[in-house]
Amino acid sequence: MKKVFTVLLFATLLAGFVSGCSITRGNIGHSITTDVQLSEANFKVLGSVAGEAQANYILGIGPSDQNLLSQARRDMLSKADLVGGAKAIVNVTTDIKYTGFIFWRQRKAYVSAEVIEFIK
Repeated sequence: MKKVFTVLLFATLLAGFVSGCSITRGNIGHSITTDVQLSEANFKVLGSVAGEAQANYILGIGPSDQNLLSQARRDMLSKADLVGGAKAIVNVTTDIKYTGFIFWRQRKAYVSAEVIEFIK
């Protein structure tokens, strides 16, 4: 009976270490200051665009969440194709996913938005 208990305890601890944890935190807001009036039907939605960035942390050492969000925002803007027209991004959403074990953590930052183009 003692051997069975020891094996079950070891299996439970091992499963806990291997499974890890994951948490997602998000924010819907505008971090890019732009005053755009969308009260009239003077625009069309071209589509959605997203960017992401990730970093690994050993013993908590790694880039800040703001740094990751900045990298993800740059990735999104490079995909948005805003040059050459009256285009803008709206409805910016940010998410950060935390995954990890005891000594190792990984953070993934996601930034997404809609691309609009103003029409006459």
